[in-house]
Amino acid sequence: MDMPVDGVGAETPLPAGAYRPDRRRYHGRFNTLGFLTLLGREIKRLRKLAMLFLVAPGLSAALYFTVFAFGLGDKRGTPEGDAILAFLVPGLVTLSLLTQSVQIPSFSILYAKMEGAILDQLMAPVGAAEMLAAYVLSAMAAGVASGAAVWVGFLIFWQAPMADPALVLLFVVLGSSMMATFGVLTGLISVKWDHLSAAMTFVFTPLIFLSGLFAPVAGMPGVLRAIVQANPIYYAIDGVRIGFLGQGQDQAALAVLVLVAVNVALLAIAGTLLHRGYRLRN
Repeated sequence: MDMPVDGVGAETPLPAGAYRPDRRRYHGRFNTLGFLTLLGREIKRLRKLAMLFLVAPGLSAALYFTVFAFGLGDKRGTPEGDAILAFLVPGLVTLSLLTQSVQIPSFSILYAKMEGAILDQLMAPVGAAEMLAAYVLSAMAAGVASGAAVWVGFLIFWQAPMADPALVLLFVVLGSSMMATFGVLTGLISVKWDHLSAAMTFVFTPLIFLSGLFAPVAGMPGVLRAIVQANPIYYAIDGVRIGFLGQGQDQAALAVLVLVAVNVALLAIAGTLLHRGYRLRN
């Protein structure tokens, strides 16, 4: 413990955490230690929510799969029925991946704002880049873990091999990062839990379900097909499905370009809002 000398010559111990003007701390443009600390906190929080983003999505996906399997009726067990189920499995895996990726950071940021914990981050030498990277990466980890749990669960009852694992991984990363950044923006914009609930119910749920999740886009009416193809989530789901089934590789390049462009735009917007402290200081 430092013992600075006071005005009369006696040594007075400084309390823990006291400001010491004779010591200066330097870090680069990106505070790696601050980023790792915030990321570690978010990962520890995920460990406490494992039942939420691992078990619950798996049960939901199993229910969807069971309903569709029994809904096939006489086609169940036929090549046509198996083709429908094979089309469905990648969509359910991606559904879990995208849903958890957007929910985790939005909940974390809004909770920190409402409980006042966000003040600790604002006072610490942690900038917008560190905060954005920590929230996005932790949300991606939750989304990937959730999707992987659903896929492993399907392997127990249904053979769902990957035709192109590298392509699946690419779209998993692009899709989860896109939805994680959406989640950061939602957490910043929301002021109370009603706002977050409304965003999930009236924005993200329709976007996810209007993305070719359960039906091929080619069989949709023209107007509906155009709406679905204007949805960036469609390209994430379609890309994962291409990697699983090994069909439609000619569409993969367009999907990658769309997702990269959307990711860049969302990250720029989220970074700017975090830098300005949008709805964080009040």
